[in-house]
Amino acid sequence: MSGGPAAADDSLPVRPKPVRIRRPGDPLTPEEIDLRERLQAQPHPNTEIRS
Repeated sequence: MSGGPAAADDSLPVRPKPVRIRRPGDPLTPEEIDLRERLQAQPHPNTEIRS
């Protein structure tokens, strides 16, 4: 079984992109602002269960 050019980097596991830990004082990124707005716009999943 001959290894082609693609087999050269198969020995190392693909590392996930490191997640930047956000401090409480850090400003939100545009992605985080968009996500927060989308999450706050949808109804809470437990509202109908509580009432």
